[in-house]
Amino acid sequence: MTASPQEPPAERPEETIHADPQAAEESPVKGFPLEESSAPLEAAPAPQSAAAEGDAPPAMPETAAATDALEDDAVEEERRRKRLLAALALVLLALCGVGGLFVRYLHRPQPLPELLPVAVEVNYPPHYLFAIYDVDGPLGVALSPMGDRLYVTESGGDRLVKMFDTQGNLLGSFSPPRTTPAQRSPVYIATDVQGRVFVTDRLQHAIFVYDREGHYLDTILTPGLTLSEYIAKHTGSPPARGTFAYNIFEEEVYYHDEEGEEQTLPRPDRAVWAPLGVAFDPAGRMIVTDVARGHHRVLVFPMETIARADWTDFAPEIFQFGSFGEADNQFQFPNKALVDAQGRFVVSDGNNGRLSVWSADGQLLSLLGSGGGEGGLNLPRGMAFDDRQRLHVVDAVGQVVRVYDFAKDQPAFLFAFGAMGTLEGQFNYPNDIVIDAHGRLYIADRANNRVQVWSY
Repeated sequence: MTASPQEPPAERPEETIHADPQAAEESPVKGFPLEESSAPLEAAPAPQSAAAEGDAPPAMPETAAATDALEDDAVEEERRRKRLLAALALVLLALCGVGGLFVRYLHRPQPLPELLPVAVEVNYPPHYLFAIYDVDGPLGVALSPMGDRLYVTESGGDRLVKMFDTQGNLLGSFSPPRTTPAQRSPVYIATDVQGRVFVTDRLQHAIFVYDREGHYLDTILTPGLTLSEYIAKHTGSPPARGTFAYNIFEEEVYYHDEEGEEQTLPRPDRAVWAPLGVAFDPAGRMIVTDVARGHHRVLVFPMETIARADWTDFAPEIFQFGSFGEADNQFQFPNKALVDAQGRFVVSDGNNGRLSVWSADGQLLSLLGSGGGEGGLNLPRGMAFDDRQRLHVVDAVGQVVRVYDFAKDQPAFLFAFGAMGTLEGQFNYPNDIVIDAHGRLYIADRANNRVQVWSY
């Protein structure tokens, strides 16, 4: 019996295609979106098995599906790469910002609020850095125009003017020629734009002038007379630098003639004055407080006279205001006078325990710091403005530095820092202050025999 040939078995489809649209939506074929038919729905015929039909449904093209899958994977990978690059860029920007703040802090240590740019100015006290101890009873402090040298007057020991770098390293010292420690008493000190150093002396009743290195240049004997001018009028020629001197406790003036021989002149007749505070305003004028008996006034020397190298024809046209007393427009031992950005004079009226504010033409505008409270002053002495027009006032008896806002028409108290004591950041009868362009404060802490260095 001949066996009938067997039919080859039907190929099993990879996936059964469902006629039911709902079922089809539940099992979509990847890469082939479903399309809605616009034809009316008819009753679906009963399903027949592929084996009964004898024909297998068409298989999905494997190559096309794989290609579409690879393309989708590539797109997603590109998106992830872009997101990663964007995140890395943000991290790098943040690191650059932090690095910039770090570098700035190394060059100028400051608290974080000062380093970060803020829309509104924030006022907060400075912080203590370190102290310079190689001084004996410091009274006055000043910085060179470049800010690289600190000059300090001493009330104890040899009563010298000492010169430091801004890290506190001693560079040298100097004093008036032909004087002993018992014959001199330097108090306040200031520098002009040329780097010359001006020192008031309470015993000599004069202002001694030195160059940047501390070499003696001249003496302002009275508001209208210098020592070089006095010698030139008597000899007919100006004396050479470093060849003349005068001590108020001696009867003669000493100088060297053209042959280098030492000669003498009788002591000059001097007007009564007692310079105490000295400062320079932004216009180059020299501002001196005079506390001679019965005077107690502010003297303003014009820049045109002070800036000259030759003072053998001194004769300045001096503007002055104030008198001795307790009235609002009077002074009792004015220690220092400064000029603010609006051209107003601000005077620390020591024994009256207040600041007085005057117009550019010498009219009293207001009083500040009198009375109690946080902004009240006891014995105001040295003062300094910072670049934000905040006035820092040393209160010698209050043992603090009080800070006032002078950026507006009406000055106002802001805050105070410091306390009485001998520890770091504490004061023991402080007397003067100077501030550099980087926000560092140098404060003469007299009874603690040191200069404290603070910073914003």
